[in-house]
Amino acid sequence: MMKQEGCWMEVYNKEIFCRTMIVNEALFGQTEKQLRMMMNEVETELNFDFHDFYLCLTGLPKKYYTAELNMNRKDFVRIFEAFIRQIHNQARQDEIEMMHAVINYDGSKQIAFLIKKGSKSEAEILAFAGRIMEILEAEYQKDERYQRSSLANFTVLSPWICDYSALAATFETVRKLSRMAYFDMRPIVVQQQDIPEGKGDWKRIRELFEQIELLIFDKNVRKLELAVHELFSKEVKLSYNFDLAYAVINDLNRLTMKLKDQLNLELPSAQLLFRLERYFSVEETEKNVLQLLRRIHQEAAADYQRMSPITQQVLAWIKQNYMREIGLQEAADHLGLAPAYVSRTFSRDLKVSLSAYITRLRIERAKLLLMETNMKIAEIADNVGIVNRDYFSVLFKKNTGMRPQEYRDFYRQ
Repeated sequence: MMKQEGCWMEVYNKEIFCRTMIVNEALFGQTEKQLRMMMNEVETELNFDFHDFYLCLTGLPKKYYTAELNMNRKDFVRIFEAFIRQIHNQARQDEIEMMHAVINYDGSKQIAFLIKKGSKSEAEILAFAGRIMEILEAEYQKDERYQRSSLANFTVLSPWICDYSALAATFETVRKLSRMAYFDMRPIVVQQQDIPEGKGDWKRIRELFEQIELLIFDKNVRKLELAVHELFSKEVKLSYNFDLAYAVINDLNRLTMKLKDQLNLELPSAQLLFRLERYFSVEETEKNVLQLLRRIHQEAAADYQRMSPITQQVLAWIKQNYMREIGLQEAADHLGLAPAYVSRTFSRDLKVSLSAYITRLRIERAKLLLMETNMKIAEIADNVGIVNRDYFSVLFKKNTGMRPQEYRDFYRQ
């Protein structure tokens, strides 16, 4: 038997406690035989048909109560008690048989309703799930902290379950669907068929990342804000794809750490790293990303102003010529200065050597070409100024952790 985490709600009596425990055991995979043995052991009978019902999951996860709304156990109990009373009254009015339980094992404290189908149509069950969502949303709205937040009660309804053995897998699917609130934080009832199968436009995402890295050094911060907004409000939000969201966050982390080294930012690394689990919605993620990038932009703007005119000229020259074989000597000849002087000045200003900067620029360009074109690897290598294909592959893997073809396959899947 799985160990129960302490429940937020008041345990009024043994029957309520045992019912909650048994339903949690059922949802998290106990067999029907084990469930019967457990009911005999605790002398509790559920009197529910586990072969003819729908599963409805509702309520904010515990982390939102505590972190976002600053609610405590007492607040939760108050909302929960008022909500459950109304739902049972509604069920009697609609002549619907059901039972509920707070989800304890995963610590979410969401509320699961097992709703018997019986003679009810799917439309009637869906309507009842809608009333569950509306009643709980109304209870949340009575709290000013909830009103001021951007949270909403995202409710999920499963397909009809006609076999107890399908319960645990169905519950896992429902839990995953409830996480989709991250992409669409609205008080709605969703079913699996309501979630679009978005994959995201990796080509456009790469383009936006390239823009963001360059716009960090642009005087107009509004351009940076618009690029970040498009990244999240369009590419991430409309993808309904957590793999894509995690990939975007990981790339942002790599970018901020690179900028930390490049700009010598006096910020702890922990403040420069984003974690998707911290944010309840795409909008909140965008807000936090923008907050940090604006700060980095200010540092970068000041840093650019401190940059020697020599370094500024070298940067402009590199961006115009990196697609062919270039190096320190040619850059120095272009400016009419000694190579050693150009090298020292560039390295002092950017905290990176001129050759390393050129390599980084070439790799970023190669990433874009791998995703958005069908050019051969050798052609891409030549396009970014690296004639030797084998050397290009070694350099690319050293900088990205993947070979060029692996990178293309990954971002095009």
